[in-house]
Amino acid sequence: MPHSPSSRIASRLPQPALDAPFRLFFGGSFDPPHLGHITLPQRVLEQIDQPQAWMIYVPAAQSPHKSQAPSPDQARLDMLETAMGDAERCLIWDTELRRAKDQPGEPSYWADTWQTVRSRCPHGLNRFLIGADQARSMHRWHQYETIWKDSIVMLRGKHDDPGQLIEALRATGAWDAHQLDHWHDAIVQVELVDASSTDIRAKLRTPETRKNPIAGLDDRVQDYILEHGLYRD
Repeated sequence: MPHSPSSRIASRLPQPALDAPFRLFFGGSFDPPHLGHITLPQRVLEQIDQPQAWMIYVPAAQSPHKSQAPSPDQARLDMLETAMGDAERCLIWDTELRRAKDQPGEPSYWADTWQTVRSRCPHGLNRFLIGADQARSMHRWHQYETIWKDSIVMLRGKHDDPGQLIEALRATGAWDAHQLDHWHDAIVQVELVDASSTDIRAKLRTPETRKNPIAGLDDRVQDYILEHGLYRD
């Protein structure tokens, strides 16, 4: 898919990102992207004291954990780029979308993406951001043994308790005591942003709320949605 020279959407990571001392990758459907998708990763970087890090979004193709197909690729890329605004050291890497076009019908596995990250970004540290639910289900991910140690777990708000997460991980039987210690060290707690793509889609499907300001949704993203007739059904 072609992009303008000023676009933040990249098929290849630019040299400044490759040279960075730290890169945080954030995968997801971003369907649509909301305020939490933009602000929470930045808060994580502040918590772990990585002010010069690059934030790299990786929109997913068809997730193996979701039955419903996402919105069109280009629409999600456009919305995410719009939501990013003027954030510095921040880009969108479309590698999973391109891989899905080359391998139609195949699920999008994060392990494949992470293998590419390791081969292309040998300098500096590479980490990927997940939520508590993803941490709890990590032992069911494709080739999770090869990638889990590179995750950072984002807990949102005071109601997400690190101790409860560790106990939930222990209860799966997939992790030993040493691994649970690693999980504990990977947790970063940030202030809650009350935004949900599922809730936003529900409001966009309702004529009474579709054109009203929607909490957690950037006005410019909402304008794009209305202009392109997204989320009507």
